Amino acid sequence: ENELIQVLVNIINNSKDALLQIEGNKVIQIKTYSDLEFGYIQIFDNAKGIPEEIIEKIFEPYFTTKHKSQGTGIGLFMVEEIIQKHLNGQINVENISLNIDNIKYKGAEFTIKIPLNL
Repeated sequence: ENELIQVLVNIINNSKDALLQIEGNKVIQIKTYSDLEFGYIQIFDNAKGIPEEIIEKIFEPYFTTKHKSQGTGIGLFMVEEIIQKHLNGQINVENISLNIDNIKYKGAEFTIKIPLNL
């Protein structure tokens, strides 16, 4: 439970940091659902997404887009480690467009998939 909370706080804090860089409405949407085998958590922010040239690298250790005083590049690496090794799950990220209250937003969506029977 505490590790999952750590994962969620890390992703939401990254979203918050990215949202500080944009003008206008700022949105973080969290959705949860399940099927018979897995629980899913989706976290979307409308901070315009992750540049395509780096999206595949964001889970690598020491990879950061932040200034050295703000980030070490360990956060998303640890998120992936916790999800895969401690929760036997998966995490994916993709840039998507999402309609919320009839407004179209562009941003990144993290999807966490965790088996219901650990």
